[in-house]
Amino acid sequence: MKLSSWSTHSKYVVLVDHSSGRLNGNYSTFINFLKVKDVINNIAFSDKSTYSSDGNIYIRKITSSDAKIIINNIEECKWNNKTELMLLVASQLKLRI
Repeated sequence: MKLSSWSTHSKYVVLVDHSSGRLNGNYSTFINFLKVKDVINNIAFSDKSTYSSDGNIYIRKITSSDAKIIINNIEECKWNNKTELMLLVASQLKLRI
């Protein structure tokens, strides 16, 4: 089966495996992962120095280009130093992924 046909959850499970323990693989962390992914996607297509989530305003800790790379890596199930930057966003949102 082609990677493009995989579900978001399937890609997450493979990404968890590739993360060497940096990501957790349970359902609640998957839901948090989806929230973080959505924020990263918004950062990727914005040039503002801040972003908002759940009524709170945060100063960005990643660049738009980093966010685009992270989104691409998630879609390709790649874990590297760029993908790991999503942990900064999760930490800022106080979400465990």
